[in-house]
Amino acid sequence: MKRRPSDETLRILTLLKLDATRLFQRIKRREAEYMQVFSAKRTREHFPHIFKNRYEGIKIEDLKLCSEEVIMGLDSFYTHVDDLRWYLSHTEEMPGTVNEKVSKSIRDLEKAYDMLSLYIDAEINLQKEEDSPLAG
Repeated sequence: MKRRPSDETLRILTLLKLDATRLFQRIKRREAEYMQVFSAKRTREHFPHIFKNRYEGIKIEDLKLCSEEVIMGLDSFYTHVDDLRWYLSHTEEMPGTVNEKVSKSIRDLEKAYDMLSLYIDAEINLQKEEDSPLAG
């Protein structure tokens, strides 16, 4: 049986989930806009705003409070994000090819995001179940 997460761990999990959610939403929902700017102006100046996240500044001590599943989910999700950011920052391919690759990357990112959300939600819900008066 899994151990109940501490209040500190729950706060960290909540912050990580919010960060991943906001990042994923920006990447997915604003795709048409940032790709249009990239294609029309061939500029990359707007990408730091799209890919801004708090995960890059999290301390290892905070991550150690998370389960192995959450840590692996975080690594997968943020690796996909970093791969997409790197590609957009360095590609010299034509806009049509870039659009196709970005769309595929976002589909892959969505799978990693869904898995991360599942892991974080499971860990948070473990706390809620143990706090329930019906738990026993």
